Amino acid sequence: MAEGRPDSHPVSLCDGQTIPFARFRAEVACAAFRLRDCRRGALLCRDSHAFAVGLFGLLHAGAEVVLPPNGQPGTLACLAGMFDRIVDDELLGPPAEHGLPLSPIEPEQARITFFTSGTTGVPKQVTRTLGMLERELATLDGAWGGELGSGPVLATVTHQHLYGLTFKLLWPLAAGRPFDTGTHEVWETLLAALSPGAVVITSPAHLTRTGGLPALREAHRPSAVFSAGAPLPAAAAAEAHQVLGRLPIEIFGSTETGAFATRRQARGDEDWTLLPGNLLRADAEGRLALSSPYVPGWTETADLVEPRQGGFRFLGRSDRVVKIEGKRVGLAEIEAVLAALPWIAAAAAVLLPGRPGRLAAAVVLTDEGRERLAALGGFRFGRLLCSAMSARCEPAGRPKRWRFVEHLPARAMGKCIDRDVAALFTEDTA
Repeated sequence: MAEGRPDSHPVSLCDGQTIPFARFRAEVACAAFRLRDCRRGALLCRDSHAFAVGLFGLLHAGAEVVLPPNGQPGTLACLAGMFDRIVDDELLGPPAEHGLPLSPIEPEQARITFFTSGTTGVPKQVTRTLGMLERELATLDGAWGGELGSGPVLATVTHQHLYGLTFKLLWPLAAGRPFDTGTHEVWETLLAALSPGAVVITSPAHLTRTGGLPALREAHRPSAVFSAGAPLPAAAAAEAHQVLGRLPIEIFGSTETGAFATRRQARGDEDWTLLPGNLLRADAEGRLALSSPYVPGWTETADLVEPRQGGFRFLGRSDRVVKIEGKRVGLAEIEAVLAALPWIAAAAAVLLPGRPGRLAAAVVLTDEGRERLAALGGFRFGRLLCSAMSARCEPAGRPKRWRFVEHLPARAMGKCIDRDVAALFTEDTA
């Protein structure tokens, strides 16, 4: 912002209209003036351009940026006391005459605070500095900048979370690629707005729903498709490749660590490769700890991995290992066994409360699976699934209750939360 770009340089695209750098800089200066008395601003803008203006307006005003996961009243009530002002689309408004001079920001002093629920649903506060994010952007651009070109960036994910903020907004701003100001909730609107060489930022929540879409002609294919939030099922990666013409570039990371590993599933279920500068170690239980160029020190995680040359194989989460009949059972392992069956496209396992707890699974069926379910009925089909699992799972690791669903319950980033799966079993109908 301080060094500037040519006034006409495109920053964002809104309904086909280009917003140039001169306007963006003027809007940031005015926002910084309006927010000069703010110390901690909760940034809640649906429009990505307004969000970028609010983000840099707060930083240039010397305020800490607070990013609630959403703008629901209950969420904001839980975060009461964490901010002194809500910054939204209406507050920012059009540029005014007054603007704050935009001096260089000290990157290690500029703070952005996120809130993440993880698998347990308990909100966790994570603060990153602009310097940390800058170092991550340099790594990303070093890895993929050459193949992306200068095409526009379109997304199905929100900028309110770290992945969307980094890939949809900050990386395009740093690299000089224009970003679409909207967030596409369905593929139809994104594909209608897609131009040759565009970059698509998405997640498993959308990439598992490309079935039925026509394959893009070569001239209209994006230059790259990124996915993060959860490992992408191999079948979804292959289907996305067919439709979009690009194998999704999967990103492994977290709010605490940033992006630190990647893969493309050409064969299916490939190992993850560490991004440059990242190092890992695993304890006796296989829990991953990461040393990253973005974050000081080592970050302990709940991810279970098997280290490999240059990367790792992901084995699930340690906080998803449960005890059933006195035996340790990994829910991720159960899901992998189920997903490998010809009748199942995706699966989510959960331990239902009670004494004793009962193992349950929600599954999305393939065409073959739907035919078998119709022929056998739910009870007998469930027994067939348990029988097919017997080669790899002990009796304690075979679900006792089933739900056959069109889609797994997934949040915005494609993460399937255990309590959302458990909610499918609140009515005793299976």
